[in-house]
Parts: sequence; structure tokens; C-alpha cells
Amino acid sequence: PLDELLALALLYEREHVASWQGFLAWVAAGATEVKRDLEQVRDAVRVMTVHGAKGLQAEIVILPDTVAVPGAQHDSGLMWTEGPDSVPLWVPARQDDVPVTETLRLARDAARGREYRRLLYVAMTRARDRLYVGGWRGRQALADGNWYTAIGGAMEAMVGAGTAQEVPLQSGETAIRLDRPQEEAPVLAPARDAPATAPLPDWASRMPPEEPAPPRPLVPSRPEMPEPPVHSPLGGVRGARFRRGRLIHRLLQSLPDVPVEARAAIARRWLARPVHGLDPGEQETIADEVLAVLAAPAAFPLFGPGSHAEVPVTGLVDGRVIAGRVDRLCVTDAAVTIVDFKTDRPPPTTVADVPLIYRRQMAAYQAALSRIYPDRPVHGFLLWTDGPTLMRLDANTPSGGVP
Repeated sequence: PLDELLALALLYEREHVASWQGFLAWVAAGATEVKRDLEQVRDAVRVMTVHGAKGLQAEIVILPDTVAVPGAQHDSGLMWTEGPDSVPLWVPARQDDVPVTETLRLARDAARGREYRRLLYVAMTRARDRLYVGGWRGRQALADGNWYTAIGGAMEAMVGAGTAQEVPLQSGETAIRLDRPQEEAPVLAPARDAPATAPLPDWASRMPPEEPAPPRPLVPSRPEMPEPPVHSPLGGVRGARFRRGRLIHRLLQSLPDVPVEARAAIARRWLARPVHGLDPGEQETIADEVLAVLAAPAAFPLFGPGSHAEVPVTGLVDGRVIAGRVDRLCVTDAAVTIVDFKTDRPPPTTVADVPLIYRRQMAAYQAALSRIYPDRPVHGFLLWTDGPTLMRLDANTPSGGVP
């Protein structure tokens, strides 16, 4: 315990400002429990209770306190009646007992005596070679049922039977000794032939080769090429477009998780919040456009039952690790469909006008998902919130390959 306390003090000093009050509060809050390996062999005498010695053994065990019996000095006088309607009864002194409490007290004393005798068995079976049983007699007579009397009575019976001997001690007293010398030779394990050793392989005597530095994973959402400029969030028409794109993105992300019949009411209620600063016309326009995208035949699988938002995708394509997150994923028995939102960026008019960086990003996602689902096609979509416009990027869309 002292070693553990010093170790905690050093740990606290390394990680916190040195403070005695703070250290005490830290130790109390941590509720540290110290456990030692008591079987570890040390050049020391271990002093412990019988409860603490459970499961342990030593060559020599001394039981110095064998006359004390569990008494009522720590008895609180609180007892509980038996049965489903158990109630507590408090009788501070034995002379105040009534028949009910007397029966309960006798039952408790009997249970305490049984536990006391079970502990005697534990105490006497801790020694491997020698067990010394001692005790002392004070002015008062020994209590009935103590360990010393129980063991002494059995030993005296062995003396009468000739299996134990009385031996004089240097103090002039007499002790009883029971010996059980080992008469048979111990059974030794048969000698084993030394195992045949095979010659070491060549790699055991060679230095290991240098490990290659792990490549930096490709994160499609953080491409290595410069992205097209975004709309400015400052003022004017562009500022309104910036705010509009953010609102559309949020609706497209959240509405698929609510029932189809409730989407319109929830969208309009959310857009009507004063924090958005939209007039009724703008609210209605944005709600209608988002609901139209969600109801479009091409987009319905992406936002319908079974689809998932913000799905992480990790794979190995052409020896390079790809780690990213798609905004929307739908996996069916026929195909895998993904969609990536593009917010605050001007939408192109045709697929050919889509920036190369976005085409490579989609190609990376499709390549990784094709490794995961090799038995079905992977369809990719870009959803431009400035519109909103849903644009499909086919597998044959020129992308320049996975970077």
C-alpha cells in the first residue's frame, strides 16, 4: 500500500499542479483499489486474517489467536423476520427479547457459529508443511466452542490413541505434536528426451527488410486537386444563394428519415423558423423544390426506405487505400446507388461540364463500392443544392481514373 501511495503521488505530480488538497481529492475521486499477488514469494512474514488467507498457502502457518469467538459486542440488535412480509425488529439487549426475537437471535447465533467453524477449516488447510496452533488463557474462562478447545480435544484423543505425542517445551509447558512423515518416495515425472532441433531458417539470421512507409489514404472528400470556387456568403444575390444552399442541404439530409406523408409539413414548419429569415414565398419555393427532388423517380431509391445518410466507405483500389464518406447510400439486390451533395457551388449545365475533381471523387467511391459489391452495378449521382439539381454520373463518364 505504501508503494502504491507513492506511485500515485508521483503520477499526480506529473499530470497536475502540485497540491496536497488536490491530491487528496484526486485519490478519493479515483477510488483506487490496490491488489497484491500474495502468492509471490518474499522473504517476509505475512500477517493476515483467515478471510484474507483464502486461496493461499505457505510452508509454515501459525494460528496465534484461536480462543476468540465471535461475540455480540458488534451486534447492532437489528433483526429481520422471515417471510414475504419481513419487517425489522430492534432489540438492543438480550434480556429484552420476546419469543419472536429470541428465535431470530438463536438462528443468527447458529449461523455465526457455522461460519466460525468453516473458517477453522480454512485456517487449518493453509499450511503445506507445518501448522502451529496457539492460544492464551486470561483471567476469564475460555468461551465455549473456540478453535483452541476444539483442536485440543481432538489432539488429546490422538494422544490417547497413540497417534500424537506430548512433547516438553523450553518454557516448561507441554505441547501436543502430530507428525505425518513422508514414507514413500515421491513419484517423479519420467525423463524426457531432448527434442530434436531443426536448423534455423535463413530469415532467422538476416536483418528484417525496411518496412515501406504506409501510403496516405485517398480521401475523396478532401481531394488533392483544387476545387472550383464556392459562392460568397456575403450579401446580395450570392449571399441569399449561399443561405439557400445550406437550407436545402439540411432538408435533403434530414427529411428522408421521416415518413413520406409528413415530409411536407415538417419542411415548411422548419423553414418558417425566424432564424432562417425567409419570407413565405421563399419558404414555399424551397419546400417545393426539395420535395420535388425527393419524389423524383430517379432519386426515390436514394431517399426512400433502406437508404442511409453519411455512410463511411473504405476500400483498396489499385493498391491505394480509399477512405471517405458518402452523403447518401442505397443498396438493393439489383444495384448500389450513391449520391454526393455539392453545396454553395454553381451547378454545371451538362455532365460534361462537371469539374474533373468531382468526377474523380465519384469514380473513387464507385471503385471502392465495386470491390465491396462486385455482383451489382454502382450508380453515382451529384446533387447540386443550388437548384437543386440531381445529376447522374455514369460509369463511362470521363473521370481521368482514380487519382
